[in-house]
Amino acid sequence: MKQMSKVLKGKISIRTRIMVMVLSLIVAIFLVIIAVFNVLVGEYINSNVRAQLEETVRIMGDMRNRPWVSPEGSIFFPVPSTSVPDMGKLPRGPVGKAETIVINQDYELVYPTVDMIFIRNYDEIVAISQELKKNKADLHSGEIISISAVSREYRLVISPTAENKTENRIYMVYYMDMTSLAGFASRINMVLLVVMGLGGIMAMVMTVLLSGKIARPVRELTDFAIRIGQGDFTTGDNEYRDLELAQLSDSMNKAAAQLEAYEREQKTFFQNVSHELRTPLQAIRNNAEGIQRGIINNDKSSAVIISETDRLSEMVEELLCISRIHNISPDGQWEEQDLRELLSNAAERLVRQAHKEEIQISFDFDERPVEIYCDEKFLTRAFTNLISNGIRYADSKITLVCHRHDDQIVVAVIDDGEGISPTDLPHIFDRFYKGRGGINGIGLSIVKSVVEQHHGTIEAADTHQGASFIIRFPSLPGKQSH
Repeated sequence: MKQMSKVLKGKISIRTRIMVMVLSLIVAIFLVIIAVFNVLVGEYINSNVRAQLEETVRIMGDMRNRPWVSPEGSIFFPVPSTSVPDMGKLPRGPVGKAETIVINQDYELVYPTVDMIFIRNYDEIVAISQELKKNKADLHSGEIISISAVSREYRLVISPTAENKTENRIYMVYYMDMTSLAGFASRINMVLLVVMGLGGIMAMVMTVLLSGKIARPVRELTDFAIRIGQGDFTTGDNEYRDLELAQLSDSMNKAAAQLEAYEREQKTFFQNVSHELRTPLQAIRNNAEGIQRGIINNDKSSAVIISETDRLSEMVEELLCISRIHNISPDGQWEEQDLRELLSNAAERLVRQAHKEEIQISFDFDERPVEIYCDEKFLTRAFTNLISNGIRYADSKITLVCHRHDDQIVVAVIDDGEGISPTDLPHIFDRFYKGRGGINGIGLSIVKSVVEQHHGTIEAADTHQGASFIIRFPSLPGKQSH
């Protein structure tokens, strides 16, 4: 439990992780939307304000250059001056959508004046001029300026009345009230924030429901894995609608079934091993005690002890081979080998046994090399066991076959003995299964394991004239015969 606590320390649940990811995504999306909206609104406002203010500046320029009719009725053309312009030529009210005021270089309001009865927003105009003075606005930049005055938003541009500089320089200020549009943008931002909040709440609810549906089967499968680790291989009966969870559950059930079968096999294996080892050990012990007490012929007992020791050594070697077979790796001592040579070398090792049993070994090989990528040591051991088995049951000869057929390699060991009984045939490759004349029931199981490790198959058959063991390997690419 302490180790489990260390593993779980600092971890967060799937529900929390999904919720954080979804909420982060929603917040990010809405922030991007709000940012893009405000940028577009700002660009729209600036472009429209610029166009309207430029139009106002143009109109005012035209007005200053038109002939003016004085109150007395005389007509004259205005002369550009750096002094205060003729107030009669300034518009009384907005030109287009912009309004106009005049300030001097000290930001003091020149036009309109307090005594002009048509001016209804004089306090607002004074506040604009004071805000310009407070911010020390650049009077010569010609850029659009944003200011706030009397709780309202304005965009304005300042234009000098003449090019030359004098002490009494005055400036035309063209401004537009943007309060309503700015308020509209603020309300839209507020609506987006509210939508984001509602979306976040809905996302949290959906996340809780979704993560619950995901976390529940994960917890069930976790408990299943813990049970497997504790040795309980009972398969689960949970059915999941999600494909991935269904596949995981099915894989875990298969793993549990395989582990259960493996455990049974291991128990049977150790029981058989203990039984097989006990028999030669008991024979050795009995004969040794007989020699010690002088009740058994020494030569006969010595022969039995040597025979049982050889049998015991062979069995131990077979068991060691079984333990190493499952560790065969393509990264080990694998290389291309000619199967004809491996079969010939295995037969060479058993020449004395064949001669002793008066068995003739014949070969039916391809003329060209039959190459395979393999572990030479293990494959030679498998061929040795198979040939030894054939010698044990043959009457007079065995035939070793090695041919390449299209995309596969066929290896066969055929004897002319009594064949394989129908009772033994289904179990002949089972570990520790001993048919008629079997020694320890390990040899053929090793052959099957080695062949399968090399991606091959093996089958046994009764030919009515003996027994045949046929092995098929996949052929190496580019090595097919033509």
